[in-house]
Amino acid sequence: MGTITYFDKTVTDCVSKDKVPIEVGTTGYAGEGPQLYLNFDGKSIILSHQDAKEFCEAFSGIATYFAYQR
Repeated sequence: MGTITYFDKTVTDCVSKDKVPIEVGTTGYAGEGPQLYLNFDGKSIILSHQDAKEFCEAFSGIATYFAYQR
């Protein structure tokens, strides 16, 4: 399995106006099967399935709070 990117964008902090590149996706680079990876301002991390589950649940809760459509 290769890498699939789902989000790859340079975002702007709404207060400081700093720009930060953020990338999120899945990769088969490590572990068993695909795993969630994050790249934030050039720093990459591959999450365990448990950490990825908790991370996604947190973002889902935030999306629900703001009533963002899926």
